[in-house]
Amino acid sequence: MYPAKNISEAQDKKHKPLVLIVDDEPNNLHVLVEGLLADYDVRVSISGEQALTFIESTRPDLILLDIMMPGMDGYEVCEILKSRQNTKGIPIIFVTALTTEDSEEHGFELGAIDYIHKPYKLALVRARIRTHITSQGMLDRLIEKNFDLHDKLLEIESLAQELSEREEELKQLSSKQKLFYQALVSTADGVVITDSDGKIIAVNPSFCRITGFTEAEALDIKLHKLKQNNQAGISFNNVWQHANKAGYWSGELVTRRKNGELYPELLTLSMVKGEQDTNIHFIGVFSDISSLKVTQERIDYLTWHDELTALPNRNGFLKQLEQQLQRCSLDNNYAYIYIIDIDSFHSINDGLGLLAGDKVLKELANRIHNKLDKKDVIARLGSDEFAALSSVDKGVGRLRSQEIAEHKAQELLRVINEPFIIDDQQISITISIGTYIFPREDQWENAIETIRNCEAACYKAKEKGGNRVTFFDNSFGEQAKRRFEIEQDLRKAISQNELTLYVQSQFDSQQKLKGGEVLLRWMHPEKGFISPAEFIPIAEESDIIYELDSWVLTNSLSLIQQLDDRHSTLSLSVNISGRHFHEARFLSLLKTKIEFYEIKPNQLTIEIIEGTLLNHIESAIEAVQYLKNLGVRVSIDDFGTGYSSLTYLKQLPIQELKIDRSFVFDAPTDNNDKLIIDMIVSLGKLFQLKVVAEGVENQSHFDLFQEYPEVIMQGYHLHKPEPASDWIKKLK
Repeated sequence: MYPAKNISEAQDKKHKPLVLIVDDEPNNLHVLVEGLLADYDVRVSISGEQALTFIESTRPDLILLDIMMPGMDGYEVCEILKSRQNTKGIPIIFVTALTTEDSEEHGFELGAIDYIHKPYKLALVRARIRTHITSQGMLDRLIEKNFDLHDKLLEIESLAQELSEREEELKQLSSKQKLFYQALVSTADGVVITDSDGKIIAVNPSFCRITGFTEAEALDIKLHKLKQNNQAGISFNNVWQHANKAGYWSGELVTRRKNGELYPELLTLSMVKGEQDTNIHFIGVFSDISSLKVTQERIDYLTWHDELTALPNRNGFLKQLEQQLQRCSLDNNYAYIYIIDIDSFHSINDGLGLLAGDKVLKELANRIHNKLDKKDVIARLGSDEFAALSSVDKGVGRLRSQEIAEHKAQELLRVINEPFIIDDQQISITISIGTYIFPREDQWENAIETIRNCEAACYKAKEKGGNRVTFFDNSFGEQAKRRFEIEQDLRKAISQNELTLYVQSQFDSQQKLKGGEVLLRWMHPEKGFISPAEFIPIAEESDIIYELDSWVLTNSLSLIQQLDDRHSTLSLSVNISGRHFHEARFLSLLKTKIEFYEIKPNQLTIEIIEGTLLNHIESAIEAVQYLKNLGVRVSIDDFGTGYSSLTYLKQLPIQELKIDRSFVFDAPTDNNDKLIIDMIVSLGKLFQLKVVAEGVENQSHFDLFQEYPEVIMQGYHLHKPEPASDWIKKLK
């Protein structure tokens, strides 16, 4: 016995019409199969020969046939199928990129019923297939069964001895006729049947629902009266003439309902003539595509506009900017754009919620719109980033254009600085404005390059603290390009293992090895050595930082695993980003990796920058406690450079303080720096914390720390960083 679910699925598949797609292009096949699979049993052949072989054993309800194929093309396949008695009734729709009338006429002469042009509009493809399967295919089967019934009746009259057997067959055929009739009545598409002169002889209920005419009102009326097209360029007379000549017509019309309302419809009009019947009829199958039109218009609108502010989006702005660039080149005049970005917009979303953030964005858009000229183009490029495009009068030079842009931008800053009232709450925001004058004298740029340069200027404005206007400088573009390239290359470097771990040893006052700090190095195959000071901040500002931290952590634990029993007391320190210190996924990864490498957790020290703790003190306490429970040690890196607080030293279960090299460098000669070291060492004793001093670069630094025998030292005077593999080898 099959499970009920399997039986249901088999029945569903059985009742789905079978559509055969014949095409040798994978992209076309993917689009059509994905678009039709929900409603039809879809089969695929990638050549004409393969399709003919398939049809010998399985008869499809409809064939989508590509014309241009290697070997046997679509015309040959169609001609073969139409020449065979058992396959000539299969409806064939050509799919092609050709739009010539000659190619279409040739296809119709061979027996095709329709053409679908590439690229596909899936909604229209589905509508046409449904139309032909529910009309042409259904009527062909009905006529075929009627002929069978007629033959059987003749046989009954002449073969009385087979009466009982034939009566049973008649019952079966009658049942099928009722089924086809029910399908015709139940279909959502309107169906109308006319005689050869166009007089309506039958309609289905959907015809009445869509048009508003009752069956009695429609019968004996000429179809021409009900299908007068109301759009320019085509008349129903042309449609009728084409159907009479070619045997079919398919396309869009705008017709009226009985109440006078116009609506768009997709109509397929087909000539039907039985093989043994000279009477000609026409079958019209149509659907109301009003909702499809509305959806398409909405999609078209959102392609070029931002939904929240109704301003042009990045696509729309790029299009208009490209046109302005062309005008400036032809007219030899200047224009400029602004990139406007809210400073710390995330704090509004975090503090007041996304709905309040949306209201701020809409109000900001209104203020920009009200302050700039009516002819200026304003757009929302994404999130809290806006853009404006302005042009100056012909003859105005570059210097004057810059003065105009500066003045307008400063006015914009002033207007935006005025408080916003959001949900009865007063909010103050600032913005950073990047400005770019074009065209440049040294080169011509496209719209994307122009926006990128202006965004580089905006980024510089934010780097300087925000709430300011910054004009593009050539160096910005190179910096932005360099940042982009490094970000892209870093993704590859992680996956392709271009990165290398180094280790710098740590010693006590007797120069006994106590452990080391893991350092990251990147030797780019083309750019050469790239400093961590350059690529780590770039990773911090993108989603790459998690992958980078995970890579460093995994490889660091692998190093610890390689330490033998003689060095079981050594520990390795690993720096991680503050962004991921509070993330459950990173802490979970750390636990999983420790278990995988089977190391002692206390051999791993996680270093975090002091500011990370204060940004989210509550979650920091939870995270440090989690690490303590695992047995992992936690160190505060660069201690004393941030917001050192006895409060969080008291609250956090940390094990180590690390003195920043900036205090060590001048400590032998600067009493203030030495006092800071005294204070940090005293705090370490008070809270029973290990203290590490980095930056021990010469003998004077080493001699200084002889006064603090409990302090662990790290620096070039004691050990230069070396590849981790070499460091491990020396230990062994």
